[in-house]
Amino acid sequence: MRKYLFICFSLLASFAFISGLNAETRPSLECGPPSYFQWKMLRGLDTEWKGWKIHLGGQLAVDAIAYDKDNKKNSGLRWETVNLRITGRYGNKFHFHIEPDLLGIDTKNNLYEAWAGWHITPALQIKVGQIRVALNSEFATRPEDFPSIDYGFSSYLDGRYDLGLQVDGLLWDSAIWYQGSATAGQGFDLDGNRKSDPQFSIRTVVFPMQGLGYNLLKGGFLGLGFALSPDYDDEIFLQTPLRSTVFTTENLDGDSARWIHAEFGWYWGAFRLGAERVDGEIQDVKVGNDIPQDFDQLTSWSAYASWNITGERMRWDRGRWLPPILEGRPEDKKQIFDFLKILDPLGCLEVAFRYSNADIDRGLFDSGLTTYNPSTQEVRTATLNLNWYPQPGLKVTAGWVKTIADHELSTLGGTSRDSSFVLRMSLAL
Repeated sequence: MRKYLFICFSLLASFAFISGLNAETRPSLECGPPSYFQWKMLRGLDTEWKGWKIHLGGQLAVDAIAYDKDNKKNSGLRWETVNLRITGRYGNKFHFHIEPDLLGIDTKNNLYEAWAGWHITPALQIKVGQIRVALNSEFATRPEDFPSIDYGFSSYLDGRYDLGLQVDGLLWDSAIWYQGSATAGQGFDLDGNRKSDPQFSIRTVVFPMQGLGYNLLKGGFLGLGFALSPDYDDEIFLQTPLRSTVFTTENLDGDSARWIHAEFGWYWGAFRLGAERVDGEIQDVKVGNDIPQDFDQLTSWSAYASWNITGERMRWDRGRWLPPILEGRPEDKKQIFDFLKILDPLGCLEVAFRYSNADIDRGLFDSGLTTYNPSTQEVRTATLNLNWYPQPGLKVTAGWVKTIADHELSTLGGTSRDSSFVLRMSLAL
């Protein structure tokens, strides 16, 4: 089945490329020089029904991976993502989003999101259904729109999909954005592991310099998120961006859990920076002869930076990063060096770096809830990649992921080091 899907994906991508090379387009002069890769065939299907504007699309991503020689995973081709996406909007008030997972690897019941929303005012939007719950900009951003490969450890600690209610809105001329979520405990984490604990969370982001008129500073923001689970009964799971497991436990039966997530971000022109930290605590976990014990050192932090070499401006909106605009006016670009304009016909080129660290409570090892293999107390990953966006929806990534663990892990071939490479093609319809 995967081989068949790969053949279909390759044919679609080749068709897009060939049709782009042969397309006779006449873009407006105000849009700047045309791209060598003009194609608009694979943008999904748009239709209308009884006032609803409906879009049928999807997300395809395929990886060519060269794992470290000691890594237990096999190098080669693999499907990373095969999703359908069905979205709809009725006027400016009602909308919905349904996203089945055709691979079924990272989801529960083959479904990422399925919700209906009501846009009441810019200060209040409501979603009901299976939603994405993110306490940080990284996990709130779709993986194809984030500069680094996959997500860091901080997103794995407190990110989830779950059934629930979510509200968000913009306040004070968009200087403040907030989001509140209440979920039922019927969801899963980033690897598809169940999340059976109900959770209540709040997240807010503030742009303190937005109204001061300094263009260099107005894109700086501070964020704070808090999540509380009144009845915790889940595992802790961490893996690297290329799916090597570096920490896992059995289900931890605790009375409650809380997560505090802080972040800083800044973007100006073609640059962006971000830093995040999460601190977690699980209280009264039953250990041994049902003796309760607190684990209050569940921490992770990450820092990332990226630069659009071809000058496309960075964008952030309502809690997440957005993809570059490839069909804008020349003045929408901010290139540092004029000689880089020769790259404009290629689309957008972006270089990105991320460092992610996780440091987990030693008490989980001492109590026997996990062991030093397959888990390690502290682990770090460094990710360096080059992203190419030839056209909207199409992204090609070449990346390197370095992993350093405190302890030798069987998933890394009995070593504590790993260097792996990936070439990823992603197509959003």
